[in-house]
Amino acid sequence: MFRALYLVLLAAAAPPLLAHDLWIERDGLLHTLSFGHAGYGHDGERKLKYKADTVKQARCYTASGQILKTETGRHYPITLKGDCAVSWFLVSTGYWSKTAYGTRNQPKSETPGALDSWLAQKSVKRIDRWGEGLSTPLTQELELVPQTDPANLKAGDKLPLAVYFQGKPTAGVSVDYFGKHQGVTSAEGSLDIRLNKVGNQLIQASLKRPLNDGKADRAVHASTLQFEIR
Repeated sequence: MFRALYLVLLAAAAPPLLAHDLWIERDGLLHTLSFGHAGYGHDGERKLKYKADTVKQARCYTASGQILKTETGRHYPITLKGDCAVSWFLVSTGYWSKTAYGTRNQPKSETPGALDSWLAQKSVKRIDRWGEGLSTPLTQELELVPQTDPANLKAGDKLPLAVYFQGKPTAGVSVDYFGKHQGVTSAEGSLDIRLNKVGNQLIQASLKRPLNDGKADRAVHASTLQFEIR
């Protein structure tokens, strides 16, 4: 009972970007960024509308890890159009400050009485075709990197992962599988995840780093890896 109440309060206090999921829906060459509840352990509306200007980057990659020029939408929902082996989106809702009267979407420098503050940033990477160029990070953001082709695995198999931040393997990163905690990365930034269901897979990582820019105490980075197995 107390744990359930704690989770409810935690979700209520968290900024929307961190309390919900990002995932990518694909229809042919069209890759659409979705936000809300990805269909595991949640009640209520599955998709929620987001502001188009919170999407800071959208990229399409080849299986060798090269950026492929694509058409990018400018209005909700944000889309990529191209033959992407990997599609990737970076979203930021900016600065948040917690006060005794609630949480505000603004930096602590503009929030009298701020008790805590952070910069919220989240990315999602969907892999549709594998290539050796995908066993290393594609970005400088927090990123989950499979060390083998995940599409060759089946339910019950383990996927070896490495987690990178700013291009380097990173220890102590918290990793979830469909919202359930699986552990933290080793000193080498690695962790194996057992895939316990077929179909769409969502593996999530989160990392906090001090931020001394005068606007927030820390940056909160979150990242999702998405792929499918049969």
